[in-house]
Order: sequence, then structure tokens, then C-alpha cells
Amino acid sequence: MAFKTKTELKDVFNGLSSLYFCKTAVDLDGAADAGGNAISIDWDYDLPVTVDTLQISQDDPTINHYKVIGLQGDWTSSAEAGDFTVQFTVPTKAEDVIKLAFGETAYKTITGATMTGGDSPAGTGKKWEGASVVVNMQKVTGTIGLLDENKENFMIISNIALYAKPLYENASTEPFAIQFSGSIETSGDANFAWLKRVDAN
Repeated sequence: MAFKTKTELKDVFNGLSSLYFCKTAVDLDGAADAGGNAISIDWDYDLPVTVDTLQISQDDPTINHYKVIGLQGDWTSSAEAGDFTVQFTVPTKAEDVIKLAFGETAYKTITGATMTGGDSPAGTGKKWEGASVVVNMQKVTGTIGLLDENKENFMIISNIALYAKPLYENASTEPFAIQFSGSIETSGDANFAWLKRVDAN
């Protein structure tokens, strides 16, 4: 293989415009197609994600050292892969996001609510409607897609496994949000894919 310079090796993914979510774990190995493989993704949501909350990382591997008497270095070594971490915050209480986070049956519509006591507007005679939710520990699985700021490159991560929690830590400056945290599960299939837009428009 020929030597390559830094410039030749530059293929950067940077800057985000959207985080898409698909409730299906997409097979990124794809199906055989002319000249390669083809994949198909049907996105469910373009999630509103708080700036600087997206984290996708993997812990350092655990190195197992095996030594023998008389030698300073390792006789042999092995390693275990570090855990993946995926986390992001979605600042909305929209019905679709609540159901995604905690399950379809966890969401109940409230068609009417009345209150007594308290100052206006919570006082007697006012009527309210909305929804309630059971904060279940539900496993949210699927695929996320990160679209770059130029809308020309996608990073796809499949076999995502997330759990959600309500988040309202700084009530005076930040809205109520749902925080998704979890990992990437794998059974030997591809988890990451990078796609470049090739159409003329």
C-alpha cells in the first residue's frame, strides 16, 4: 500500500444540523446491490436536541497483563472493550417524544381538570386539559442519524439502546426536557456508517 499524507487522509465529519431517530435497528451491512451493499432507513423523528448535550463515546479498554518471572515486560496481554455511552437531551414534552421515552401505554390524555383554591389562574372555576405519564424504565431501541451542518454527510449509528428520564434542573433558565442515556449493542453486525450525499441537487 502506498504511503499517504495527512491531506490525503483527511475525511472529516464535523458540525451538526439534525439528530434523526428511527425506531428500527437498521442493518448497516445492507443487502447486496450492484457494486456493493444498499441500506434503507425510514426516519421517525428529527429530534430537537439541546446544544452540547450529545455524547457518543467508548471507555478505554481494560488491558489484562500477564507476566513471567525474569522479564520486565508483558509475556502476553489481552483486552476487553470499554463500554459505549450515548446521551442527549430533548427539551420538549411533545406527546410523540413522551411516548418514545416511556412507552405508548404510559401516556394518558386528560380531557378536563378543575382546581379549587389558590390564586388565579389556578383558582376556582378555571378548566385545564393535557396529559399524564408514568415514568417507566423503558428500553428505547433503534437507529440515530447525525446530519452535518452542510447537509451533505450522515453518520448513522444502529443498535442504539437508550433509557429516558425527566430533566428539569435549572428551572429559571432551562425548559423541561427528556434525557436519553444508554449504549450501543452489538452482535457482530455493523454499528456505524458514514454516508455522503451524491445526488446533483
